[in-house]
Amino acid sequence: MRSIRIFFRRFVSRALCVPCYAMLAFALLPAAANAATISSGYSGNWYNPARSGEGLQLEILSPEFALVEWYTYDSQGKQRWIQGVGNIAGDSIQFPQVYTTQGGKFGPAFNPDDVKINVVGNLSLTFGDCNTGTFKYTAFGQSQTLPIQRLTQTMGAGCAPINGVPGEPVQSYAGQSGSWYNPARSGEGFDLQWLANGAAVVTWYTYDANGNQVWLLGVGSQQNGTIVFDQMAISKGPKFGAAYNKADLQQDDWGSLTLTLDCNGGTAHYASKQTAFGSGDLTLTRLTHLQQPACPYVQPKFSDLYSVTWEEIPIAQGTPANPNIISAESIANDGTIAGRRGGHLVLWHPDTQIWEDVPRDLAAVPVFISSDGSKVIATDDSPADESLPVHTLLWQRPTGWQALPGDVIFDSVTLSVSRNFQFAAGYGHNKGETDQAWIRAVDGMQQILPMPEPNTIGNPLAISNDGNTVIGMALRFTTPSGWPTPVAVRWQTNGQPTILHNPAGEELAVANVCNADCSIIFGNHLYNYDPSQAHSGEAWYLMGDGAFNYLGSVADEWSTPGYGVTDATADGAFAIGSYVTKPPIAGYPAATVNRAFIWTQTTGIVSVRSLVNELGIGDDDWDWMTTIRLSPDGDKILLGGLHRLDLYPTGYSRAAVLHLIPKSSTN
Repeated sequence: MRSIRIFFRRFVSRALCVPCYAMLAFALLPAAANAATISSGYSGNWYNPARSGEGLQLEILSPEFALVEWYTYDSQGKQRWIQGVGNIAGDSIQFPQVYTTQGGKFGPAFNPDDVKINVVGNLSLTFGDCNTGTFKYTAFGQSQTLPIQRLTQTMGAGCAPINGVPGEPVQSYAGQSGSWYNPARSGEGFDLQWLANGAAVVTWYTYDANGNQVWLLGVGSQQNGTIVFDQMAISKGPKFGAAYNKADLQQDDWGSLTLTLDCNGGTAHYASKQTAFGSGDLTLTRLTHLQQPACPYVQPKFSDLYSVTWEEIPIAQGTPANPNIISAESIANDGTIAGRRGGHLVLWHPDTQIWEDVPRDLAAVPVFISSDGSKVIATDDSPADESLPVHTLLWQRPTGWQALPGDVIFDSVTLSVSRNFQFAAGYGHNKGETDQAWIRAVDGMQQILPMPEPNTIGNPLAISNDGNTVIGMALRFTTPSGWPTPVAVRWQTNGQPTILHNPAGEELAVANVCNADCSIIFGNHLYNYDPSQAHSGEAWYLMGDGAFNYLGSVADEWSTPGYGVTDATADGAFAIGSYVTKPPIAGYPAATVNRAFIWTQTTGIVSVRSLVNELGIGDDDWDWMTTIRLSPDGDKILLGGLHRLDLYPTGYSRAAVLHLIPKSSTN
């Protein structure tokens, strides 16, 4: 760490050694003219799986400079660590000189003047993408070129989808990732990395009592404001270079380490199980900052991620009392919108800016359009002749409307369609019987979904692309004459239902949206509503591993908030929905109105009204605004709602599309 300290204090240091000077001279070379493909997200641990037990810790310090620490072994199988500062150019980082140290003694006997620096060779890193690369070195009389792959993902550094990863929020302390040291002990130090999954990895680069290099590696977690590493590992066995054999690796429990840090300083307490190391405390100062994230971490705004434009969709051909009014209900990737007018399917074509009428009477439930806009699934209208069944319908331009074959339920209402348009689900009944939930392949037979409890009715609201998982709700009739109460349900491969709970064991109310494989479920509220509960009325997500979180709240929510998710992207990192707020004008006929929200794991929950006000797009001429659907690629949000009643006393509907253009993308 001593030479790295010198590097970062190069303008004030008076004691630059010859190897450090050569390294410094290279680092100050101009960056390559082409735009670098290596970004802050490349920070992390990298390794060759065939050489488990050694690896590289890479810190991207700026668009031009990077620090590497190679924890490995010598020819006798004893620990060795090698460092270098390199210049980033395009897809590679060149480290023209790398070096080892020796002479420092662990603990109170440490004297920085004893630390000697030895230049031992050079290395380079070249990356194909954010997860794979090539490591080439020449050191200690050997040269090798090795494939490497990512071992750890650094929290908040990048190399993640623009919307983040569900269940991996970036914490305020993420910017603590980097190198730390005690200025009075220059020549040893700590490399700390907060992982995207919330754990922390630390490597302590130090020495034994005889001045030989030692590195200690631990995985820990935050506990009451400190980072606790219960077990720091010390290893030996494999030999350097071509003779490396991971089967030779031996690891021992060295002891524990606790770090207490803010953004610039802190303390370390260690307690070794090995007598030669003992226990003690150190005062720490930050040595390096990663290019990203900042410390403290500042959550980006949605407008930092996307450029957003507003497109009004003309649907005001009537009033709520006029059967010719259009309801916009689903949107394809190219912007084609499927809706209903006068009981018929209508399609909005963004290229011609017209609504196309597709005759056939449909039921008053949503229609679904495929990602490419070529297919629509809807529910047939109930015929006047009650002896005729109600079908699920598929529309394609070459064939027109066709009833799906394979019905086993006489009257079927379609409530959900899988993203790949291969499965549909809903409820229905045979004459004289109660409603039953069902699922079907588009080209297959209906299958009845069993209920989790007697005397409940199921509503399947989302389906995985493979048809193996259905989520929705079951309606409980708790009293003979009372309103039913929904409880969240998941049906899996064998069709058996499970009532969903949060980690506290509380039943969830409505599961209505999931990602492509339904490993991430979005829903609304708890079954037993408690206004004193901290997240009362909020929307939530539940992951397959049991991870659970609330989506949060917005500033203008009603005092008794109600949030509902209406759609999400295939990866589950982006969701949309609506929430309840106060009426916009005195004398409004309803006690509350709806507003739209956007949620990403990166930004948290965002009010659409606050977003459009910030950007100066759209208008305030809405009394009621809801999010209806996302396009499957996540680039368009379909909004619906009502005009202001103080300007239009009878009210009439509106629709708009928010077009989203990412400002950055996954590396």
